[in-house]
Amino acid sequence: MTIWVDLAKSLRPGTIVQGPLLPEPIAVIATLPLGESLKLIGKGLRTGRAYDPIVSYSQIAQLVISPAEEPFDGGAARFRLGVEAVRLGLAYEYDPYFSLSIARIELARKKGLGFG
Repeated sequence: MTIWVDLAKSLRPGTIVQGPLLPEPIAVIATLPLGESLKLIGKGLRTGRAYDPIVSYSQIAQLVISPAEEPFDGGAARFRLGVEAVRLGLAYEYDPYFSLSIARIELARKKGLGFG
């Protein structure tokens, strides 16, 4: 029973919940315990419609619960690669040859990063 209680406690206001019991992802506004069940009050992210299903603790296990704020624990190298890709894409829109001049391919070749 403590696993279900921990899952119910993770449904704090602001968390995003989705799963087969819900027609769309919803942002949790409030939860109310109702004996062996839990009333989940939330707002749909796509339509803005209000939802208030009553779910049992076994149904909570079927839900995918996302945190209210995404953690920033991703790989720094991948983030830098993504930012560099956006930077080169914007430079290409300005001038295709300009994007080549700022790509620093010669510097990458000298460091042995495999561009040629």
